[in-house]
Formats: sequence, structure tokens, C-alpha cells
Amino acid sequence: MKDLCFKSAPIISLLMDENHRQLKKWGVQDHDPFMWLAFTLEELGELSEAINEWHFRGASSEDVVNEAVQTATLALKIAEMFIEEGNK
Repeated sequence: MKDLCFKSAPIISLLMDENHRQLKKWGVQDHDPFMWLAFTLEELGELSEAINEWHFRGASSEDVVNEAVQTATLALKIAEMFIEEGNK
């Protein structure tokens, strides 16, 4: 699979939609960086499982996309928090 360099138009929209879904489900959260990392690693584990299911059992690629978007959204939230922290 080749890196598409974020050329896929819906990818940013998927990230924004996931951000809104997370906010609706959990509200605005305030955790230390290690807790955010734990949440992200949990999502990464689910992404790994989805890829394994897709590769070895012919599961839907949609599950891979959903887990990748959830993982990416959390990673971007971490980046955003550290950017904001650096601006203080």
C-alpha cells in the first residue's frame, strides 16, 4: 500500500467527525499525558486487531478505517494539547 499523502478528501472530514463523536460521548476531558497515551495505545490495539481480522479473515476494511481514524484523532488531540502547552 502506498502513502497517499492525505490526498483523500474525506480523511480530514472523518477526523473532525470522530472528534465531535468523542466529545459528544465523553465531553471535554482533562487528563495527564500518560493517560492520553494509554487511551491512544488502547485504540492502536483495536486498530491492530482490525488489520489482523481484515488480513487473515477477510473482515471489512471499514473497521480498519474506523479504528485508524479513532487512533489518529486521539494522537492529534495530544499534539494539539502540547502545542497549546508550549504557547503558555
